[in-house]
Amino acid sequence: MFKYVIVSDDNPDSGVLKKARYQVDALNTLGVKSELVIVTQEVRKQEESGPVHYVYFDKLAEKSLLSRFRRAKKIRSVISDIITSLDHGDILYYRAFGSLMLSYLPVTFFRPFRRCRIISEHNSIEYRELLLEGSYGSVIKNLVLGNFIIGQSDGIVGVTEEITRYWTRRFFYRNLPHSTIPNGFSVTSVAVRKPPSYTPQELHVLFVGNVSRWHGLDRFLQGMAAYRGPVQVNVHIVGDGDALENVKTLAHSLAVSRSVHVHGFLGGPDLDKVFDQYHIAIGSLGIHRNGMKEASALKVREYCSRGIPFMISNNDPDFPATFSYCLSLPPDDTPISMDTVIRFYHTVYAHQSHPGEMREYAEEHLDWPVKMMEMKRFIQNLGA
Repeated sequence: MFKYVIVSDDNPDSGVLKKARYQVDALNTLGVKSELVIVTQEVRKQEESGPVHYVYFDKLAEKSLLSRFRRAKKIRSVISDIITSLDHGDILYYRAFGSLMLSYLPVTFFRPFRRCRIISEHNSIEYRELLLEGSYGSVIKNLVLGNFIIGQSDGIVGVTEEITRYWTRRFFYRNLPHSTIPNGFSVTSVAVRKPPSYTPQELHVLFVGNVSRWHGLDRFLQGMAAYRGPVQVNVHIVGDGDALENVKTLAHSLAVSRSVHVHGFLGGPDLDKVFDQYHIAIGSLGIHRNGMKEASALKVREYCSRGIPFMISNNDPDFPATFSYCLSLPPDDTPISMDTVIRFYHTVYAHQSHPGEMREYAEEHLDWPVKMMEMKRFIQNLGA
């Protein structure tokens, strides 16, 4: 049994929970008996379906220190029951420092008190992000306690080589089995787009997501403000996010507001339509602000699955330099060159078949069953 445990009060359609469901579904398809257990205090109870199960505990109204302690105690009890139910050959899989915080871990998590094996999944190098946020107390806790906690794992999975390399070089677990498995995407969950007409003097660029500082949209707006060429560049933002107001303010101060269109959150058929309306897309242009050189973003995997060419400023293990429909930009805070972006646009639209070619690439390299085949091999080798 492969049991993926997440502690989350997020909407079931959040990126993290959707990813976990796809991973579990793909493993079951590959013959690895798997379940996803979502531990939540959210009063909106979801219908359980297939391998997805919810474990509820009473929602705590107050936000005092005592309330947080009571919450952690309840979660520890749930996690302890799950680990105790697992036997030799079973695996508990968890998203490190995301779903299972240090305060949630029961005694049964530690090696002498359990029969099952534990694998931790790593999506970032947390202490670097915490440093950039100025959370110095959390940095110390991460480096000291976190180092020991992850050392209890029987295996480590990183979504990029950079992340895997970092975690397997730390003191307590240099010899732990490990694997790099980049993020995937449920390719059949989205339609292949029907691209808009090629208009050499007009470019419409799409961004979809919760706008954050590390998306680097400010770099794109600065490039728009500096551009003096004949092509009218427009950017369309679909989503919300903490940094959206800052982006709007910057657009006004740079006098590019007329070319920046904010559409808010869209889903379903409305989201499908925007992919048919705009020419190319923005992935992330500021991953370096998190202290990272590599990323494995779900967003660009969706772009590829839908068939819209995109730009990023980080290395991505699934998109080598030979992949023609990804524009690689400098990983710094300089304004994005609109001349470079426009040349990319002209080049990719010379290939009218690009949506189908991108979809085919996604099916062969990005689909979750492809990714989880590597997970299956890792699990089998772990038990060898």
